[in-house]
Amino acid sequence: MKLKFTFIVCCAAFISLLSSNAATVQVQVGAGGLKFTPQNVTIQVGDTVEWIWAASGHSTTSGIPGQPDGIWDSGVQNLGFVFSHTFTGTETFTYFCSPHGSCCGMIGSVTVEAPVETLQITRAQYSTARSQLTVQATDSIETANLTVSVTNTGEILGPMMNNGGGSYSAKFSDISNPQKITVTSDLGGSVKARVKIR
Repeated sequence: MKLKFTFIVCCAAFISLLSSNAATVQVQVGAGGLKFTPQNVTIQVGDTVEWIWAASGHSTTSGIPGQPDGIWDSGVQNLGFVFSHTFTGTETFTYFCSPHGSCCGMIGSVTVEAPVETLQITRAQYSTARSQLTVQATDSIETANLTVSVTNTGEILGPMMNNGGGSYSAKFSDISNPQKITVTSDLGGSVKARVKIR
């Protein structure tokens, strides 16, 4: 039961991560001929591709012409129809129009990449009067959990507070000046900074 609960919590956190930074990319179906426009798109995990029918009698079907793989299939639709699919894993997905893939080369692809995390320490300041370290940081992935440690020893000072919008802060009292700190994200990012004395 404990393993099942942990799995559910992890999945909920992952879904939250995906939805917080998700984007939608649009592809025109049949605009200007037997083609997808753009034909190939690159997105990040959690993003959605939205196909918009600019002409009638087309589909978006995952796989290669004559060999659908069952991941998605809009069915043959007409002008004005909209179909979307959200991508949750890194991979390159090929797709085609079922009536026009084999005969006319109406094919496309979606390349899904992992989100790029940009982590930065914006303030690392030590107050000798209070024996207090103040740390501020930003992360491009707003749901990351950040932890501060002493770079030289690896000693973990503690977590940072998520202030929303990718902004984080922390204060650690009654400690000696660590001189250099490392902020680590649970998503794999890590950055170091020298501590300024005040």
